[in-house]
Amino acid sequence: MRRLIITLAACFLLSLSGAALAATRSSVPPFPRLPGTWSHAEINVSIKRTPHTLILDRGSIVQVSAAQVTLRERDNTLVVVPFSQATNVRLDGFPATVLDLRKRMNAQTMRIDGGPAVRVRASF
Repeated sequence: MRRLIITLAACFLLSLSGAALAATRSSVPPFPRLPGTWSHAEINVSIKRTPHTLILDRGSIVQVSAAQVTLRERDNTLVVVPFSQATNVRLDGFPATVLDLRKRMNAQTMRIDGGPAVRVRASF
């Protein structure tokens, strides 16, 4: 009986954390479509009726770790973008992790209000 109660409590807590994670990810906007060749953009948007600034960076990965990525943008500017546990990474359109990112890959990052990356898109 005690095991059953502990198992049910663990399942309940996991379902709560999953719902919170899903709510967090659903509130993150997708990458905006920007025409032309760009390397850095800051866009003011409203997320759930609250104003925010999306910070977009695009370049080639020159250094990557589990905590951050360094991009060399088109004008040779180096940008360090930190990661969080909630960072959503896509590699060639498929789900990935920050550990799948490698030097010389092309990448785009999206941060909200100067925080860590919420989205990363990378390709070979």
